[in-house]
Amino acid sequence: MKTILFINDGSTAASSAAKLMFQIARDVQAEVLIVQTNYQATTVPVKVLAGGHGATTGGKRESEQIYRLLQRLNEGQAGFQPSISQIELPLANAADVAAVALRANCWMIVSGYSKTSADQQSLNFQSLLNRLQCPLLLVPDCWEGESIRRITYMADLRYCRLNIMRYLTGWALASRASLSLAHFSKEGLAPIVESYGVQLFGEIAKQLPPCSLTFNNIPERDIHRALDVLVNGLHADLMVLVNHRFHFEQIMGGRLNGRIPEGLAVPVLLFPM
Repeated sequence: MKTILFINDGSTAASSAAKLMFQIARDVQAEVLIVQTNYQATTVPVKVLAGGHGATTGGKRESEQIYRLLQRLNEGQAGFQPSISQIELPLANAADVAAVALRANCWMIVSGYSKTSADQQSLNFQSLLNRLQCPLLLVPDCWEGESIRRITYMADLRYCRLNIMRYLTGWALASRASLSLAHFSKEGLAPIVESYGVQLFGEIAKQLPPCSLTFNNIPERDIHRALDVLVNGLHADLMVLVNHRFHFEQIMGGRLNGRIPEGLAVPVLLFPM
């Protein structure tokens, strides 16, 4: 069975990211493993008895809130109910989380992604992505959707990775989502002719199971304008990029620096190289 690892770092984006992660887990029938990277005991007032010395510190941990949220979502659900487990990794770094993901043979890692600056980010996402063997889904704190229905893989069609298309096709089929391959020419390469693009896309599609699969040849040469067309014009609600390859460098500014890039207000799925 698939395993989805959820990073709970206590950020403002954690709750909405957890809800989306739970829906994905239900769709693909995956187990959920919560990695608690924040641990905060709260001060709980207690009644002072005669001879006592006042309040004590303890009680519920804020890190348990996501676990309880997912348990509530599971209650009364018809169909598949993901099993939910959690481990504590206070102040974990990228190597710690990557090691857990490798041991659990994770299908995906999910985390919220806020607008905080790099020095406020509790986990170095770029360092984590560089160590992973599975994709990393980052959900921005401005995301208000409940599920993924329109997946868009942005790539130069001439360098499209079939293993990524197979992964995305499986997810699209499980979640009843559409999948689009959006061609944007690599810097320094000439745009492709539409007829040639359709031919290349047809060869790729032959190697995939039947699903709602489309091809978009983006003639716009400014990648940020192209991203705006895909998100706001074609209503993509998930963008797919590959770490340190082609469009990742242009859109993410070379690396994940703790800020949401302008124009990317939807979840982004990042594949390892």
